[in-house]
Amino acid sequence: MSTHPFLKQTGRLFNSGQTRSLLLTGNIYDVFSVRNDVHESYVPLLDFLLKQWEPTNHILVVYEINGPIRFVRKRDEEVVRKAWTEWRTGYDPDELAIQNMLNPKKTKSLNDSVQKDFDTNLSAAIGNPTVAFEMMRQMCICSREQIHKNQNMLILIEAADLILPQGEIAHLSDSDRHRVNICHDWFSDPAFCNGGDGVIMLAESRSLINTRIAQLLSLIHISEPTRRTPIS
Repeated sequence: MSTHPFLKQTGRLFNSGQTRSLLLTGNIYDVFSVRNDVHESYVPLLDFLLKQWEPTNHILVVYEINGPIRFVRKRDEEVVRKAWTEWRTGYDPDELAIQNMLNPKKTKSLNDSVQKDFDTNLSAAIGNPTVAFEMMRQMCICSREQIHKNQNMLILIEAADLILPQGEIAHLSDSDRHRVNICHDWFSDPAFCNGGDGVIMLAESRSLINTRIAQLLSLIHISEPTRRTPIS
């Protein structure tokens, strides 16, 4: 793991259970050094964070504002897809096996439909952060109920200031207001706050985040003000 102070602070907050949601602000568009045995390279902050968390047992999920909800590792996507199917159908693995023996065609059709919805929602997040936020919130519920407690989900969200813009709630657009409400319900849900999953949002400044979210007691703010040396 890197020795950057903000990374150590993030790890302490999550590991101690002080928070499950974190806002990281500062020079988020700088590049950060990543070293391996062969060479040193410079990557954006989002990629830098993923490199730090990749060796862990977390299910790593990324949402970029112009992209889909994506899993860093294919095996993690399969774990969540399987859990999602069990959660949506209401069957645990043993019950699914029984249903498959009793009525294999119906069971397969149900599973295929649920899995198709899962994939559709991941893709529908492209250009639609409202869909993305609701899907990620539900994925955390699914994770708590279906995925082994020793494998928690870590979601990284870029450009949070564009997704949850500052402004009076009554003056926001319908979609902005909807996202703020989803995020508020998500981060203030006691089940999420006491669970094992975590969310890290990136923004240039806390003041750019909607006040209803920025002032949540459950959301901890970390500033990383030090500018890194860019590629020359």
